[in-house]
Amino acid sequence: MGEDQRIRLDFCNGNLMSFTQELFLKLREEHPEWIVSRYGCLTNCGECAARPFAFVMDELVAGDDLQEFEEKLRACLAKKTLT
Repeated sequence: MGEDQRIRLDFCNGNLMSFTQELFLKLREEHPEWIVSRYGCLTNCGECAARPFAFVMDELVAGDDLQEFEEKLRACLAKKTLT
C-alpha cells in the first residue's frame, strides 16, 4: 500500500478515556504501518460517552460494548486490507 492508501484509524480522545484506550495502544503496537491517531473531537457528539467507536478510513465502526466493537473493527480492517 502506498502512503496515501495506508490504513487510517481515528479515535476520539473522550472515547479513549471511556472505552478504547487499551485497544488503541494495542493496534498501534501491532500495526506500526497503519496511521492510528487520536483526536480531541471527531464531531460525533454523544457517541463518545455512549459506546466504543472509531473511524476506519472515514467509516464509522461502533459496538455496544468493547468486545463487540473490537470484533467489528477487526472485521472492517480485514476488509480494508484486502482491497
